[in-house]
Amino acid sequence: MKAAVFKGKENLKIEDDFEKPNIASDEVLIKVKKVGICGSDVGSYEMGGPYFPEKIIGHEFSGDIVEVGEKVKKIRIGMRVTVNPVIPCHECFYCRQNLENMCKIKNNGYGITEHGAMREFIDVKAERVHILPENVSYEEGASVEPLSVALYAVEQSKFMLGQNAAVIGAGPIGLYIIQALKIAGANKVYVLEPVKSKQKVALTLGADKVFLPNQWNKIVRQLDKLGPDHVYDCVGLSETFTTALNMIKKGGQITLIGMHASKIEINNILMMTTNNISVRGVYGYNQDTFNTAINLFAQKKIKIDPIITKHIKLEQVPETFQILNHPPHEELKILVDFD
Repeated sequence: MKAAVFKGKENLKIEDDFEKPNIASDEVLIKVKKVGICGSDVGSYEMGGPYFPEKIIGHEFSGDIVEVGEKVKKIRIGMRVTVNPVIPCHECFYCRQNLENMCKIKNNGYGITEHGAMREFIDVKAERVHILPENVSYEEGASVEPLSVALYAVEQSKFMLGQNAAVIGAGPIGLYIIQALKIAGANKVYVLEPVKSKQKVALTLGADKVFLPNQWNKIVRQLDKLGPDHVYDCVGLSETFTTALNMIKKGGQITLIGMHASKIEINNILMMTTNNISVRGVYGYNQDTFNTAINLFAQKKIKIDPIITKHIKLEQVPETFQILNHPPHEELKILVDFD
């Protein structure tokens, strides 16, 4: 069985010596259909971590159940599924507070510390499996994980009906945040994005206006020179954080979602304190968020067609990572097809 294996910094190979997995009594075997390439996949490729070398990548995926462990209930062969790739301990303080994304003991995940889904078959714990409704496609199933990131960010930011927001970066997460904000009742959603094709997609998916990154002051002017109530930084650079500080409304909140390999320098502490600005980091999601994402796809409230820019085969993964590792480029979400 062929698989895409993370070997280290700028080193990703297709290897063909993997056997079909044997499942434990509490596991299921999934025949993989679609796998999304995540920005964190590319970040580890760029920096050599934090993904574990020699592990198969792929944590955004969907497929069909083909085997079920003897202790598994409510999951049957033939079901169409997606998987929450986080593997929590269920025992620590955070897991007991429904914060499994903050798990203190393990913090493991498929495609990161454990073999992931860029292969024909994957064995996973049954408890991490989510059944897809009939009207949710495999493409949508493979998009549940990134949508969950966006939904959790909006939820944790305590965004309120009628507020205004700015989104920095119209990559997949930013585009899902735009849609989540509209569902949450945003008055205006503005976007900063340098790539023209991504600007158009942002407008298609609900952004009221899109500007170049150095035009952040236009967003402030659009909002009576007060600025947005919320800024969602989906990039994670020193420059984007500074931009967020410059345009956020006094008393507003900046939510940091983008995780970049480089360090962030903060040179505006005085502005943060004198303007009562809150800064919140948000990471991951929980099982409840995963269910919400699936329900939104089932209700057809989330669009993915403009976000998926390319379908590729497994053999094309290494060359695709080389492209994604050298922005700017016009790719958004690339799916690896196994059907």
